[in-house]
Amino acid sequence: MANYRNVDSTSILIDDGIAEELRKTIATKLLGNSPVPAHCCIFRVPDLIRRQKTAAYEPDIVSIGPFHQGCGEKFQLMETVKRWYLQCLLSSCLDISLDSLIKGIMELGRSARECYADPLDHLSQKDFVEMMILDGCFLLELFRKELWDDLQDENDPVFNLSCMLEYLYHDLLLLENQLPWFVLERLYNLTANNANQKTASLTELVLNFFRQAVTDERIFDPNLPFEILHILDLIRTVIVVPFKDLKSQKKEERVEEQEEQKNEPELPQRIPNATTLSEAGVQFRRSKNTPECIMNIEFNFKNGVFTIPPLGIDEKTGPLFRNLIAFEQCHHGRLHKITSYAVLMDNLIDTSKDVDLLREKKILANWLSPEDASQFFNELYNDTTVTGFYYRDLCNDVNEYYNTDWNKWREKLRRDYFSTPWAVISFIAAFILLVLTLVQTAYTIIHP
Repeated sequence: MANYRNVDSTSILIDDGIAEELRKTIATKLLGNSPVPAHCCIFRVPDLIRRQKTAAYEPDIVSIGPFHQGCGEKFQLMETVKRWYLQCLLSSCLDISLDSLIKGIMELGRSARECYADPLDHLSQKDFVEMMILDGCFLLELFRKELWDDLQDENDPVFNLSCMLEYLYHDLLLLENQLPWFVLERLYNLTANNANQKTASLTELVLNFFRQAVTDERIFDPNLPFEILHILDLIRTVIVVPFKDLKSQKKEERVEEQEEQKNEPELPQRIPNATTLSEAGVQFRRSKNTPECIMNIEFNFKNGVFTIPPLGIDEKTGPLFRNLIAFEQCHHGRLHKITSYAVLMDNLIDTSKDVDLLREKKILANWLSPEDASQFFNELYNDTTVTGFYYRDLCNDVNEYYNTDWNKWREKLRRDYFSTPWAVISFIAAFILLVLTLVQTAYTIIHP
């Protein structure tokens, strides 16, 4: 049956049958729950971020979790190693069986699936539990073998082919290649009677393995104040937690203001690069605190000194920082601290001259070319946003110092007239000659 409806004096013919059919069709497509619940913590990297450097987000030799499972022959060797490692684990356990592992993970099955932001409809419960066990036990055995050399088998391709560990350092720190931390904990506790367990905790096993993957291992601090979500989150936590504790504040009167602004998107104020700042009198110094959180960057407005903890840069640093930033961009519960660090370092490093300056000050330990190192920072956080920029006050102080003309004049005077002992001597001689000339002129005027 058709009915007429008047809309703005225009008659519209409406077919009630079609309307009812549409209502049913749309109703069946409605969702009762959010497609990405708050408890999701493992994400696919958004295309806008991925396009900047695709290889930084994709595994080379091993798939962990469901996102890259069955994605080609390049993972076949490690899939075989996973099955071998599980057998090694079961053989070394005193009172653990495969049945115990299955039951333990099946209890976590639903919670574990809900950690992934993408629907996993292609995986049955059986396949998902099998994947969690194989991948989780592979990681535990890998970390144990890395910590204790006597557990390594001479026929193990992971340890007798040097390139394999380099690939694993990359693959296991990808956002898309994670297992929920509580799954690893469950497997770790279930295999606590493993003859190879010895005394290391799960956190110690993981951090020991990735100390080899990060150029400057001083970023690691085992003090973990809150729940860990997965391995990448653990690495981020040990980087940023010291920064949270030590970050300089503008006293208590600013706390309320920061609380109000921390969730507001903002465009961080840029500062001049390191070379330009140096020409304006800013001095760059390497932090003397050891160990030091790489994010504890300070600027002393009184004397114009930038104090920066050292950072090592090599081919592994880029993928690590990119995945940490992608994680911050995707997870609502992780503040943009690594992203803020990337923004500030991009400000300071524009060209190879800036890299050379910071290398000279022993702030950067760079295994890339100066050109590649400068490009690394320039592209690190493209297509991201920054909420609650953590170096806002520091940048304001730097710009105020830079825009003070006296600081630029003082630096020009120091550079032109006091940069070398001979320049100092020449300046003093010229000054004495000027004084004598003035005295002689004055004497001549007084006594013509």
